[in-house]
Amino acid sequence: MTRATTFQEMCIKTLKESGARLTKPRLALIDCLANAKSALSPKEIFQKTEAILAREKSESIDTVTVYRILDRFAELGLVHRVAPNGDYIACTHLACDSSPHIMTRCIQCQAAAEMHIPEDIIAPLLWFMRTQKKFEPKEHLFQLDGICEA
Repeated sequence: MTRATTFQEMCIKTLKESGARLTKPRLALIDCLANAKSALSPKEIFQKTEAILAREKSESIDTVTVYRILDRFAELGLVHRVAPNGDYIACTHLACDSSPHIMTRCIQCQAAAEMHIPEDIIAPLLWFMRTQKKFEPKEHLFQLDGICEA
């Protein structure tokens, strides 16, 4: 099973479980993100989603709808925003709500990716935050900027 197929199936399952409708614009946006090779800006997502809907001779979409869908997908943990530009990337972790991971972004080529961090590595940091700083982390996505191998 490909990453794109896995992401598409995860989105459909999550949307159904949340009670959300599976509209053509949502499905087109899922397809757009599933096949993206890098993080996309909302404008790029709009253009690609609009093209998918046009190819299918389906309903149209506007930028406000794209932003609403992206906000909903972010709430459900299906996409992540990549700082500093606010681009979006499909979540590649099926257990994103419980699995700590780091977003990496190359400052030269702008490539972004998620990296799973084993629990035994992240546990000391979470312990420190809870016990020493009296801070209970709720969001678990960290982003590190650097230079990638490529």
